[in-house]
Amino acid sequence: TQLLAIRKNDNCIVGMIQIRHFLNDYLLQYGGHIGYSVRKSERNKGYAKEELRQALIYCKDILQLSRILLTCDNDNLASQKTILSQGGKKENEVLIKDENCVVERYWIDL
Repeated sequence: TQLLAIRKNDNCIVGMIQIRHFLNDYLLQYGGHIGYSVRKSERNKGYAKEELRQALIYCKDILQLSRILLTCDNDNLASQKTILSQGGKKENEVLIKDENCVVERYWIDL
């Protein structure tokens, strides 16, 4: 499921949310259930936190999931903060060898 984050007062698209209903082996290690992004000009305004909050509601109420995996690059402090703000518990870090990147894996119980 892909959703747009639209600001109500001017109908501006401020971000996007991707919700993955099931996790394959790759998503279980590196991708997680939810991906979110915020337009560069709209960052640091709380939109990512609200996007994730709404995505978690969708996962619980519509998909009836009880636990959500989220991931982010280990140098993405903004995403780490967003995940932690919604109750994320860090499980571990995984190296993506092909990309020379370390991904942090978090779980949120719904």
